[in-house]
Amino acid sequence: MKRQFAVLLLLSLLLVGCSDEERVRPDSPMNAASLMKYQIDIQNYDGFQSLFYEGAENSISEIEFNHFKDILIEGSNFKDYELITMENGEMLLVEFAPLLDNQSEYKIVNVMIVPKELRQIFNP
Repeated sequence: MKRQFAVLLLLSLLLVGCSDEERVRPDSPMNAASLMKYQIDIQNYDGFQSLFYEGAENSISEIEFNHFKDILIEGSNFKDYELITMENGEMLLVEFAPLLDNQSEYKIVNVMIVPKELRQIFNP
């Protein structure tokens, strides 16, 4: 009897823990990147494409998508960055600390000038 109760309790916890309300949604850059990595991990090209801005869905081919699997490993590090582009073409890359549950404001970790030879990455 105790064993049956324990099994039922465990199943109940699993069902509650897997409810739709707890699903990650692409409502922040970090969540969208996490979902993108997940779609690559499970090799779901259509799910990957669904995360793209309208009109940019086909910017990554299925061949390129398949190559992403080769570079992803179990441990990943996600960081938040913002790029500031000046009218003169100069760029600053701003790195932010992760927003913790008890915080309401982002804090800057680092700011760097983007070297001229790397600017084309941001303006293809």
